[in-house]
Formats: sequence, C-alpha cells, structure tokens
Amino acid sequence: MRQKEIAGWLKGITMVLAVMGLVFFLVLLPVLAAQFRDELPEVSWLYWPGLLYGWGIGVVCFLILYQFWKVCVEIGRDNSFSMENAASFKHISRFALLLALIWFAGIVFLACSRMLWPGILIFLLVAVLLSAIVSILAAALSHLILKAYELKKENELTI
Repeated sequence: MRQKEIAGWLKGITMVLAVMGLVFFLVLLPVLAAQFRDELPEVSWLYWPGLLYGWGIGVVCFLILYQFWKVCVEIGRDNSFSMENAASFKHISRFALLLALIWFAGIVFLACSRMLWPGILIFLLVAVLLSAIVSILAAALSHLILKAYELKKENELTI
C-alpha cells in the first residue's frame, strides 16, 4: 500500500469513529440518561452532571481524533517521521492521560455519592486502564517518531 492509500484508510476510519461518537454523545447519551432518570427517580439528580461528564469525555475524545487526523494528513504527504507527528502523538498522550483522570474522577465522585455500583466500577476501571495504555503507547510513539525524524535529518546531511 502506498502512503496516500494508507492515509485514506486511516482518515476513513477516523471519520467513521467521529460519526459514531457524534451519534453516541449527541443522541444516545441523552436518551439513555433520560431513561435512567425516569426509571430510577432516587438518582435523577445525576441527570445533568452525568450529561456534562459524558460530553466532557466526548470533547477529549474528539481532541484525540483531531490530533490523529493531523497524523493521517502527514502520512498522506509521505511525511510520517516528522516533528508534527511527534507533537501530535505527544498531544494524544496528554489527552488520553486527561481522559484517564476524568474517568477516575467519576469513580471518586460516585463513591463519595454512594452510587458506585459494581458494574459501573468495572466499566470505569477498564476505561481508566485503557486510557492509561493509550497514553503510554502514544508517548512511546511520539518518542520513536522524534528519534526517526532526527535520524532522517542526520542522514539527509550525510553525503
């Protein structure tokens, strides 16, 4: 596969994820939150905080997708090992770490509210773990891309 073809596939996957995210965060999340509010009136006070929490997670996810889109553009330009990609992966790493902290804050909030049910705890712990893994992998990729960029620049100066 050529660079432009790979970039096209990655951009396509990114767009599908963005559409899925929009449907989830703007359609499904409010519907599910309303159902939860109606079926469990004792926790109806969590409706707006829960929606804002979910939308906050959505914003961070879209920031990650935007940074990944920038990587796809650079790949399409046959510029995979660049400072831009290293910076984008560094941003992805930081956003994923922020996401892990947001998930963990949800655990703390629900525990303090005595609303941390086992299923929710398991989901949130998995989300914290996956976000931390993405953060570590993105940081490693950022470092490797930066090293490859430096080697590429060094080789361009060699006759």
